[in-house]
Amino acid sequence: MMLIQVAPGQSLQTVIDALPADDQPVTIHLAPGVYEEKIALRRPHTRIEGESAETTRITWHDGAAEILPDGKKRGTFRTATLLVNARDCALRNVTVENSAYPREQVGQALALYVDGDGFCCEDCTLKSCQDTLFTAPLPLAVRQKNGFRGPRENTPRLDTRQYYRDCEISGNIDFIFGGANAVFDHCRIVPVAHRGVTSYIAAASTPQGKPGYLFADCTVQGNSPAGSVYLGRPWRQYARVYWLDCDLSDEIIPLGWDNWSDLANEETVHFGEYGSKGPGAPKASPARAGYAALNDEASAQEMRAMLAEFRADFGAEA
Repeated sequence: MMLIQVAPGQSLQTVIDALPADDQPVTIHLAPGVYEEKIALRRPHTRIEGESAETTRITWHDGAAEILPDGKKRGTFRTATLLVNARDCALRNVTVENSAYPREQVGQALALYVDGDGFCCEDCTLKSCQDTLFTAPLPLAVRQKNGFRGPRENTPRLDTRQYYRDCEISGNIDFIFGGANAVFDHCRIVPVAHRGVTSYIAAASTPQGKPGYLFADCTVQGNSPAGSVYLGRPWRQYARVYWLDCDLSDEIIPLGWDNWSDLANEETVHFGEYGSKGPGAPKASPARAGYAALNDEASAQEMRAMLAEFRADFGAEA
């Protein structure tokens, strides 16, 4: 394995661009400090790691509402601070932040955009507001013209597996979204208060028949008002999101789930939770949305099998 040391003041993108064009594993170790730079990683088998998420930060400030020199808006998918577009890459012990401000004016602001199978993210902090983490693939079709404008707009939609372990992910509107098969294992989910009040954690666009998102042994705790945060809503009609043995704050709205203002979605989504605890756990009244599975043993076993498979594939302990 090749090990490359990088210090603040050096260009991380320049280091990435100079890596050998082969499949040998490479680790880029970041010394503590701030790396203010927009990064694209398109080389497989590459790991970026720091000393700790508290001391090592990659930050940039693009927002979707920004007007570019061609007179068009930047759009969501060109805002990412860090784009990972290669297989078997990893991120460890770093903070990735989109610091675009003021939050209410900049629109969507991705911190991390991952479009590559076998991605592993451990002990990291991902920070933004709306659309913090995009777990590709994109949906097959746009709902508005040029809605997917960005680095992967006209490329094949990959079937990706992504694993997030012991990470902190903060944001407000749809701040974990996309079509990946992704497991969030022992992660801290942090809803951030904002002017619009209501927040949504997961907005999956799961392709039909795929497993989608699993949150396992996670905690939800932020600074949002009580009863203002949904566990998820469907960005596309076959969205799959499941919460397994998670600790939920009182920020979670009693209904739990939102149908994205479309009753038809209630017939096609697969939402569920099992073993939730804490003040945001389901109550007899008011009840969770009726179209989501609740404490169903069969679905929980299916999700436990998914969790065990991901842990084995990514070399993680239970």
